[in-house]
Amino acid sequence: MKSLIEFNQDRDTRDNVHEYLLQFFKEEAVKRLMAREDAVALADASDLLDRAFENMEVLFASKSEGKEQINEAR
Repeated sequence: MKSLIEFNQDRDTRDNVHEYLLQFFKEEAVKRLMAREDAVALADASDLLDRAFENMEVLFASKSEGKEQINEAR
C-alpha cells in the first residue's frame, strides 16, 4: 500500500499515468473500430479507469490535504 500512497501523492506522475492509459484505450478503440470490431469493452474500461483513479484519490489522500495547518504550540 505504501507505493500506492506515494503514487497518489505524486500528482504529476499519477496524472501522466492516467492520461497515458486513457490515450492508449482511445488508440486501441480506433484500431478496433476501423477493423469493424466491437470497442464497447474499451469504453467500459476507460470508465472503470477513471473511477479507480478517483477512488485511489479518496482512499490515499493525505490527511493534511485540504486542511489548514495550524501550529498548536502557540
